[in-house]
Amino acid sequence: QPHDDQRRDGPHKDDHKETAAPGEGSIGIRLTAEERENIGLRTEVATVRSIEDVRKLNGIVKPHPDRVAQVTSRVPGKVLDIHVPLGAWVKRGEDLLEVQSVELERAELSLIQAENKLALTTIDLERAKKLVERGIAARRELLTLENQQRELLNEIESLTRQLILLGLPPEEIKRIRQEKAVTTLHILAPLGGTIVERSVVLGQMIEPNAVLMKIIDTSVMIIEGEAFEDTLSLLKVGQKVRVVVSAYPTELFEGKISFISPTVNPTKRTIPIWAEVRNRRGMLKQDLFAQVYAIVGEQRRSLTIPVESLISAEGSEFAFVERSGAYVRAELALGLRNDRFAEIRRGLSPGDRVVTDGNRQLYAKWLAAKSGGPALGGHPH
Repeated sequence: QPHDDQRRDGPHKDDHKETAAPGEGSIGIRLTAEERENIGLRTEVATVRSIEDVRKLNGIVKPHPDRVAQVTSRVPGKVLDIHVPLGAWVKRGEDLLEVQSVELERAELSLIQAENKLALTTIDLERAKKLVERGIAARRELLTLENQQRELLNEIESLTRQLILLGLPPEEIKRIRQEKAVTTLHILAPLGGTIVERSVVLGQMIEPNAVLMKIIDTSVMIIEGEAFEDTLSLLKVGQKVRVVVSAYPTELFEGKISFISPTVNPTKRTIPIWAEVRNRRGMLKQDLFAQVYAIVGEQRRSLTIPVESLISAEGSEFAFVERSGAYVRAELALGLRNDRFAEIRRGLSPGDRVVTDGNRQLYAKWLAAKSGGPALGGHPH
């Protein structure tokens, strides 16, 4: 145990005497409740836990390539209506635009005409069948009408496929055939997400394949990171990652490595890495800088404290620990550390409460008390 190591080691050269003059380690800062509140003081308990081995990568937030869609029209036409504004969240299949197209109407009219011809031919065919059965009409006339019916059915099938390719849904085509009325083209959302670009206005004439809108599903984002060659052997697809962005420094986003490039950047000598991350509440924005902590393994169970409780100053690393109502500086011997916790090899015992928030202000009070001045409102013990 870390506290056993401390007892066995005794006064070595890396104990308090190296960084603190006699008596400095016993300086305790007492704070009133108001002072603790003013500096936002918070403490965490030193706890034995399995500490993770992580590697830090720098990256940039990008949309997931499978969750980006460009909205286009398959026919030229005129924009009659726009149903969604820029920034709106839409569902897959939601109506975005209404377009009037001469090419589409021409194909619809051809389908209606073929349906009308088919109806007349079917009536004639039924009449011819009855006449043939009674021996009044020649069978040749019946065969001619049957051929006409097949040709019209083939034409209708071909026009239906054409209209589907032009963007009409099957149910709309069925309505055209039943009601014998042309319709406009309604362009639907190809996926659910947010409208991030809109380059079309009412009345605009548009051409096929021109990008009218861009939709991004931001529920899952990609962090494009770079790993150095000496880290490559530790990284694997599927490994868990934690992501922090400077815009939300207290928020952690979790995900996993989804891609490791098979090639090396010859200039930077780095390997591109992708990590898929769930985007809670849409906080991750495209092109934000991010820090990716890849969890490459777990070490033994050790005594740990949060990394934010550590202070590096005067050539050593230490933390302030709560003892008998006062806050005392504890010199630490550290082992493994990651983005969340640091392993304590000497200097603390399980159950000790270390200061996390407000430790910098506490250090300033400690320095004042050490110099013999007033501890900024605190009281040396």
